[in-house]
Amino acid sequence: MIKALIFDLDGTLIQTEVLKATSYAQAIQQLTDHNVLEQQVMDVFGKFVGLSREKVVDGLYGEFSSELKLHLGSQDSVNVKEEIINKRLSIYDEILKDAVLLSRHFCPFTLELLHKAHSEKLQIVLATMSHLPQATRMTAILGIADKLNLILTRDDVIKGKPDPEIYLKAKNLLQLDSDECLVIEDSVNGIKAGLKAGMQVFAVTNDVTRRSVHACNLLEDAYIVDTLEDLSSRVFGFIRAKS
Repeated sequence: MIKALIFDLDGTLIQTEVLKATSYAQAIQQLTDHNVLEQQVMDVFGKFVGLSREKVVDGLYGEFSSELKLHLGSQDSVNVKEEIINKRLSIYDEILKDAVLLSRHFCPFTLELLHKAHSEKLQIVLATMSHLPQATRMTAILGIADKLNLILTRDDVIKGKPDPEIYLKAKNLLQLDSDECLVIEDSVNGIKAGLKAGMQVFAVTNDVTRRSVHACNLLEDAYIVDTLEDLSSRVFGFIRAKS
């Protein structure tokens, strides 16, 4: 029997993956004096969705290291990555101040599922690779803070997704078995983490993750939801079948 739904945040409840990708793309474009264009970064960002901030920067540095080194001089890779993070956080912080912009990126059907699960007395968990300040701010903007039984962030684990640590910690804190937890994710790395934790995963795809989710062949088609209007009916159909 399913007793808890565990939701990813970015790209699942709010389409911040696009906003995050934009902030990284603008940061690298600025740091390379436009030698790397914003669209070039956006084109490769899908490979790093669902990873921790550090892993995302590692990946992007690997893609654009020659251009970054050319424009940032003789700095070592650690300093260059720190510059990317600092520049990107400054840009992203400005994005997060725009409540109207954020409201346009809500994921209404996933939020509908969360509210329905809460009304059905299921436990609701947020398990995100965002850090706590950003996650707390987002739950307030989304209006779901009072619906959550537990929030776990990158600050609560040693290893980020695709390692299953965050999902294993969630089920342990809830004192549940893996087969009593259902994960809602949007990215390949999140799907891997949920499956490694022994949980069933539903993937809610978006423009950034859709191609990679289908290509990874980790889930049967029944558990990949491209048409999100069907999300609640499909998830609760699964929950009822497990009862």
